[in-house]
Amino acid sequence: MSKSQIKRLHQQQELEKSATLEEEIEETEPVQRKGPANRFAFFDDNDEDEKEEIGDQSNEEDQEVAPSNTSEKAKKNKTKKNKKKAKKATEKEESDQTMLARLAAVNLKEAKQQANRANDGLVPSLEKLMKIDIKMFDMSAEIKRKLGKAFKDVATPEEQNENRWPPGRRAIGRIVKNKPRWFPDKDCGLTMVEAERKKNIIWFKLEHNKAYSTREEMLLTAEKNMDVGFIQELFAENPYHLNVLMLLANMSRMNDELNSAADLIERGIWYVDQHAASSFEPFNWNHRMDYLDYENRAFYLLLHRHMLNAANKRCFETALNAAKMIFKLDPANDPLAIIAIIDVYALKAKQYQWVIDVYEETKGFKQSHLLPNWPYSVALAKFFLAKSDEDREEAKRLLCAAIRHFPSVVVKIMDLLQIHPDSAVMNCKMLTSFVADNEKESLKLIMKIYTKQTEEIWKVPETLLFLEEATRKVATSTDEKEIAECEEWREKRNKMYHFRSPQIDRFAQLLEEIPCRSLTNPMPPKNSRDKYALASGTTYIRRLTNNGALVTFLTSLLPYFDGEHSIQDEFLAYGEQFVEFLNNNAQNARDFFQRWVVRREEIDREREANMIHLDEEVLNLLEQDDDEEERHPEEQ
Repeated sequence: MSKSQIKRLHQQQELEKSATLEEEIEETEPVQRKGPANRFAFFDDNDEDEKEEIGDQSNEEDQEVAPSNTSEKAKKNKTKKNKKKAKKATEKEESDQTMLARLAAVNLKEAKQQANRANDGLVPSLEKLMKIDIKMFDMSAEIKRKLGKAFKDVATPEEQNENRWPPGRRAIGRIVKNKPRWFPDKDCGLTMVEAERKKNIIWFKLEHNKAYSTREEMLLTAEKNMDVGFIQELFAENPYHLNVLMLLANMSRMNDELNSAADLIERGIWYVDQHAASSFEPFNWNHRMDYLDYENRAFYLLLHRHMLNAANKRCFETALNAAKMIFKLDPANDPLAIIAIIDVYALKAKQYQWVIDVYEETKGFKQSHLLPNWPYSVALAKFFLAKSDEDREEAKRLLCAAIRHFPSVVVKIMDLLQIHPDSAVMNCKMLTSFVADNEKESLKLIMKIYTKQTEEIWKVPETLLFLEEATRKVATSTDEKEIAECEEWREKRNKMYHFRSPQIDRFAQLLEEIPCRSLTNPMPPKNSRDKYALASGTTYIRRLTNNGALVTFLTSLLPYFDGEHSIQDEFLAYGEQFVEFLNNNAQNARDFFQRWVVRREEIDREREANMIHLDEEVLNLLEQDDDEEERHPEEQ
């Protein structure tokens, strides 16, 4: 309660108490009927309180001057009126107490929610930063905002009528809206259930019924055999099968039918939304979906492709909100490595302050300062927000620190933009192509993707000049602390990125930077919950959990190994020959499996030939024994 409200309540109580003690004289004029009481008068400001106080004082003076010759009947009526006033004052006081109690309960509830969020290990402000703007989830709406009237001039009457609903019907959907030309919604065997509750976090899971599971198994076989005709037959049978929509969208994209591809992806997202659990709220920070469940991966991948489609259409606000939604489904594990690209979309959407705030909040939670993209993005955001020389110097300081920590990013940018640096930069050892080529594979993947995604930002003359000044400053620095910092971070990079991360590999596969074996299940998690693994005809190496130090070492060397048998099976079956082949071919790990299949067939043929030779030798020995028995029957 504010001071003015407390003062107002106190004044009303004092006036009503004094009214019961005084004998007031009722005026001879008929009493006018009062209108309904203003229930919100209690919340008036101080100015109105002062005016009413002055009015009450003037009324009291008038009553003292009034004549005192009143009848007994008038006194009784006045006494009744005073009792009613006192009763109303008591009721109002009780209602105020109720209001205060309710406010206290609300504050207590909010405090408990904040405590639960703290126990979850996530910063509450990160939840606010990752809040999804529902209005920014529509690509066509973003294009309309950017083009304005020109968008209507470009659209033909046929296109306008295509998305126009008939009278009495309208678009529905929380994530994306459906379109009139889509197939009517029907039950295709996909449902969502609540899987688990952990404090204030609720985990949901998609489930397939028997018919959907049968079609999924057939789809995996068709994908493995690249049977386009069979995939189209599955689409005709079930127009809302998620992985069928994903494969058809990829085919349309390969044929440059980008609108058709985006439309198929939106159908899948819309269908999941329509058949979600009644308690599932797609934009709620506490509602999650686990990527370990195979059934959930289709929703992840549909959202990811929707994000990429929006970015390709330069709808970066839509892409940013799609990235937020993917991230909030599992922020702790981040299975699609959204943290490695969301800053790029924020920069392109001109959300510069958002980049800085998220970086500060994710330093401890996601270790964003150890990724090469975030330090550079924060420096860019500071540069774009700079309004004074001090701000520009701060931005340059941040960019210099980013270059000392991840110098190979500058080398990649210069190669991409075909920039020839001056002699000072060329003579700096850490800014050479040799150092960049010898970085760890995971780090090189992230840097390659980041530089390619931010190329259009860096090639702007002002930004390029900003980069050149910072690079020259780092290259010519003789400060011992800065030199020691460069050496310290060189060792950090070698330790942090020593092994390949499944999230980074999956991230690179989805962006088509490295080969992807399966569009519907790229780089399956190590502890995947996948009932279709055996039906697909392959047993992925990522399913191995405890196979010993040697198998773990071989797995780190061969991240692309996806054979019919695991590395452990191959090692047990072929032993030294497998290790020898590994030593000779470990340089090119991507094609290792194809070459190993050829070599394995050769080994099998050699073994078969040796077995035949051994059989022949055994037969010869048996024949010799028979001959000796015939020659010396008496000795036996």
